[in-house]
Amino acid sequence: MKLQRCLDEALRLAHLAGAELLRRRGAEVSFESKGVRRELVTAADRAAERIVVEGLQAAFPDHAILAEEGVLTTVGEPSSGSEWLWIVDPLDGTTNFVHGLPFYCCAIALAHRGVPVVGVVHAPALGETYSALSGAGARMSGRGKGERALSVSSTAAFEDALLATGFSYNRNELGRDDNTASIGRVLPRCRDLRRLGSAELDLCLVASGTYDGYWERYLQPYDVAAGAVIVREAGGRVSDYAGGDEWLFGDSIVATNGALHADLCELLGRPAG
Repeated sequence: MKLQRCLDEALRLAHLAGAELLRRRGAEVSFESKGVRRELVTAADRAAERIVVEGLQAAFPDHAILAEEGVLTTVGEPSSGSEWLWIVDPLDGTTNFVHGLPFYCCAIALAHRGVPVVGVVHAPALGETYSALSGAGARMSGRGKGERALSVSSTAAFEDALLATGFSYNRNELGRDDNTASIGRVLPRCRDLRRLGSAELDLCLVASGTYDGYWERYLQPYDVAAGAVIVREAGGRVSDYAGGDEWLFGDSIVATNGALHADLCELLGRPAG
């Protein structure tokens, strides 16, 4: 399998999906709940997913696909048992999209035997595209900005760190971690904290060196797969809260420049590993 061809096709489809999101953002946006009060889905989500999934099915008929909205595949399940799995979030940051904020994106990743090896995150309203190929580094191209290689920050002192996090849609259910305890431990120690509302873009901002680290719980593979490849290829580290490898199908993710990883994991309340 030539991964460069996979990356090129993912870039092409992400831009097509992004153009559809922009087109639909110019009209009145209708939305509905996906069973959890705060988790929204729009016609734009479904239209963008159809563009991506149809394109992947045509280009890579033997590959499996896991897509968030289940437009052409079963929700939450790979479409086949292939060792190659495309992981698609057609619109990460739907709430931002609905409310007119520009921080949303289309994210496409390819995993081989459970390990993401290709990642593309395209933010059409920002005019920015992030991409990475396993072993080949990460890059960002932007409207009027050209293209450049990505590298995580060199921040070594936690008190100098700008960090990011997010909140689960069903954060007020019994037994769920609403992230407030973690914020209470982290915020007094770091320079400051941000919350943009798109996990994939948060990961890309770690990869670009804008953020020094990011954490969140209760995310799905399509929320993190593409951005995690980009962080790793930019020289950063990705793990679960315990410092292990159960971040793709687990319930937590931590991404940092590497230098701050053990400290952040410790503050999140579990051994750094």
